[in-house]
Amino acid sequence: MSRLRSLVQHNLLAKIAALIVAVILWLYVMNDQNPSMEASYTVPVVMEHVPDGYQMHAADDTVTLRVRGARSSFVTADSSDFHARVNLSDFAEGDRLYAVETSIPYGFELVSVSPDRIDVTLDRIVQRVFSVLLTVNGTPAEGFTVDRVRQSVEKVTIEGPRSLVDQVASVAAYFNMNGRKEDVTMGLPLVALNTDGKEVQGLTMHPDTMEISVKLTRGLQHKVVEVQAKPRSDLPPQLKLESVTVQPARIEITGTKEILDKVTGIETEAFSLADVKESGTQQVKLHLPAGVTATNPTVTVEIKVGPMQ
Repeated sequence: MSRLRSLVQHNLLAKIAALIVAVILWLYVMNDQNPSMEASYTVPVVMEHVPDGYQMHAADDTVTLRVRGARSSFVTADSSDFHARVNLSDFAEGDRLYAVETSIPYGFELVSVSPDRIDVTLDRIVQRVFSVLLTVNGTPAEGFTVDRVRQSVEKVTIEGPRSLVDQVASVAAYFNMNGRKEDVTMGLPLVALNTDGKEVQGLTMHPDTMEISVKLTRGLQHKVVEVQAKPRSDLPPQLKLESVTVQPARIEITGTKEILDKVTGIETEAFSLADVKESGTQQVKLHLPAGVTATNPTVTVEIKVGPMQ
């Protein structure tokens, strides 16, 4: 035992110094051969807990992770070991920034996430029912008049994100009568239109087509009469109705002499003002008496409103 103690204590200071030098050399070699370094990985963002009944749009679908670690750690790692996700469990309809959560392998330090928050839009899927307005362009061949126009669909259901459905002002179908001499039955596509008359895309329509039947005849008479708008009294209480005008203000109708002699004017069908928020236009059907037809059974109603004072 004393011999062992003697061996340990012999040249003790030199041994301690050698140990310290050895540790320093080891640290130097390890730092030189396996230094700390940084690198970036671009990884996809996984959206978790996406709510049912909503359309989701994320401004970014990838993020860049900047990480730090020993060089040896990068040798065994690849981009599939790094993960990013956004948790939508506390979602709110509309636009909102959600924090990006990350998972990285052991031995790495997260330096930065770019972007660290993602703008996500959640748009609830809704349905609304619209009347179908048939617009007939042109006139039949000379000597022919329109006796009857029938359409197979009066109302359609539109489904889609609330922000798009709210843009729809009307649903229309278009038929070109110009120069026709024979009766016709055909299918027409239905189009969702905004207040500017432009198509609103990205929606589902049930049904998305309708069939029309047009009957032409000879021997009927024509008459030009004024059109009178017939709005309902359901304008929102914060607004006042300043004016309602119809374009065209006069239309040509067709029928037998006996029927036309009794017609002094044509009214539109009663139309609602409940959804009016500002001045604009609506497409409205005409209320045609039995035995009376018009080449175009719809008119444009211009509605002017102002604030209630």
